[in-house]
Amino acid sequence: MLHVDLDAFFAAVEERDHPAFRGFPIVVGADPKDGKGRGVVSTANYAARKYGVHSALPISKAWQLCKEEEENGGKPCIFFQGNFEKYGRESEKVMGIIQKTATNLHKSENKSTQIKFEQAGIDEAYLGLGNREQGIGYRDARRIAQKIKRNIYKETGLTCSVGVGPNKLVAKIASDFKKPDGLTVVLSEKVQGFLDPMPVTKIPGIGPKTDVMLEKYGIRTVKQLRTTPKEKLIEWFGKWGEGMYDAACGRDGRPVGELHETKSIGREHTFEEDTLNAQELIAALKALATKVAKDVTKESVSFRTMELKIRFEGFITKTRAKTLPQPGKDATVLERVGITLLLSFLDRRENPQQNKIRLVGLRVSNLV
Repeated sequence: MLHVDLDAFFAAVEERDHPAFRGFPIVVGADPKDGKGRGVVSTANYAARKYGVHSALPISKAWQLCKEEEENGGKPCIFFQGNFEKYGRESEKVMGIIQKTATNLHKSENKSTQIKFEQAGIDEAYLGLGNREQGIGYRDARRIAQKIKRNIYKETGLTCSVGVGPNKLVAKIASDFKKPDGLTVVLSEKVQGFLDPMPVTKIPGIGPKTDVMLEKYGIRTVKQLRTTPKEKLIEWFGKWGEGMYDAACGRDGRPVGELHETKSIGREHTFEEDTLNAQELIAALKALATKVAKDVTKESVSFRTMELKIRFEGFITKTRAKTLPQPGKDATVLERVGITLLLSFLDRRENPQQNKIRLVGLRVSNLV
């Protein structure tokens, strides 16, 4: 299997389209407004990452880090708010190149296996090529990966990193091993040697919170995780403990092309200034309801559960949900229920200190 991952995708597109900024740290995200901006970083290129800027970082913090580096002689950061329609078009183009390149190379070599393709995000995809019994080996996979990299760069000017392995898990970890513009092939018999020295956070799904919990048990590396009795991990983490153990052993039975059911759909809005103005909050909620309703229609689903998310000044976050007696799908339902849930945050029922609100979010789940 191959995992193809575009390098710092949004930032790379902007760098390509603005040659004058090539080599500069580039940050795509909310408007920084001279360090007073709201929102977060979507993507930072590798030059900006050296400054400590990364995705999901508050944009105000990114601005501060960039200014500190600039004052110490570093290049100034270039901030883009982003053009997501453009990124979507580029993504479609790249995905087409990946499928076309792999299929054509397969046909030219008279391979009888069918290429399986799965887009896993706007900037990543998996390819299932077959196995040794079907006449497909790691040399074939490397050759296809090299050709994909060349064609993507030739046709779009963008670089990608590719991982090759016996399954999705190993291929994904391998694609991140030599970024940017990397190619890493992990043979089946080399999987454990490849994974063992890595920190546990390299396993997809193990984030900062799980990492802290594992560290309490003295588990820092994949090898330490693998050599921990599975029963202990299940005792500590429940079903996820078994999943972590299998991942540490390099096991992953998911097929390429597997359809992932959409579990929830949501949108958020960050205010320019913290507010308790009811008109402003309700207007933002109505706009979110319209956007979520469009997303629901696009997915051809209805929803049974609605969740309102409120983030106060100081980043304290609360959520409240309501399950509907009948499935809904239009903005009217979202507005009506959303406003009902919101009102309690405007008085002392849910907000006794009358803290101002920084962010409001609307999410639907229990999809039909």
